[in-house]
Amino acid sequence: MKDEPKTFLEHLGELRIRLIISAFAVLTGTTISILFSGRLFDLSNGLLTLPLRLRSNDIMVFLLGFISRLGIDNSIIELAQLFLRSKPYNASVITLFAAAPMEKFMVVFKASFIVGIILSAPVILYELWAFVLPALKHNEKRYFLPLFFITLFFFSIGAAFAFFIVTPVSIPILSSLLPSVQNQWRIENYFSFVAWLVLAFGVSFELPVVMGFVSRLGIINAEFFRKQRKIAIVLVFIAAAVITPTQDPFTMCLMAIPLMVLYEVGIRFAVLFGSQNVSQLSG
Repeated sequence: MKDEPKTFLEHLGELRIRLIISAFAVLTGTTISILFSGRLFDLSNGLLTLPLRLRSNDIMVFLLGFISRLGIDNSIIELAQLFLRSKPYNASVITLFAAAPMEKFMVVFKASFIVGIILSAPVILYELWAFVLPALKHNEKRYFLPLFFITLFFFSIGAAFAFFIVTPVSIPILSSLLPSVQNQWRIENYFSFVAWLVLAFGVSFELPVVMGFVSRLGIINAEFFRKQRKIAIVLVFIAAAVITPTQDPFTMCLMAIPLMVLYEVGIRFAVLFGSQNVSQLSG
């Protein structure tokens, strides 16, 4: 069945309905997060304080094990894993505190709101794509569901990578600086740090989707991306320096290295989804 064109007011009405659905999804996710706030914020077993409890040595051993499956020399990997397992883990003690009467309430509300957005992300992305769908051509609509799931997948991978790997590895390094200074962190600063890293990595991991989309529009092709690898590496490190909240070299590398891998994945996306009609920018 052919889609009938809608008037401007009808489009506004549809947009209003989809915004209401998205807002209701965020409200539902936020309410659920508030109801389970005890499990989210508890220092001994809370989800949002998990990066404080994870051992960076164990995480590095896991990452090295993952790298070894990619075909890199296993003897070097095993030697590095053995060194990390034998190395004592001397993490600095970090104490979270509230510096104002309303700080705990505001942190619980902000963090619950962020978790609510993450929980409702599938609904928000679906409503966004469903609103754009009528504007697409018939042969382009078949990419709707694949692109929806790919976008959601890369955001989830980036957010999980930031929360379970980057944050637990960065915190001991940052806390070990100036050993004579006690690590008493405001609870608002800690959760802002974690939330910003999760959001930054989630958005940054959409790089392959953006490259494939740009290539699909015919603006830049895969060959152009291949020729500009050196420039892309410089831009990736600049972006990592701007996006990471602490601007320390270690956290920047933890963002830059995956982005360089994702750039290569983006080239594959450009090949797969690229258009034959490419503008002069890539010529």
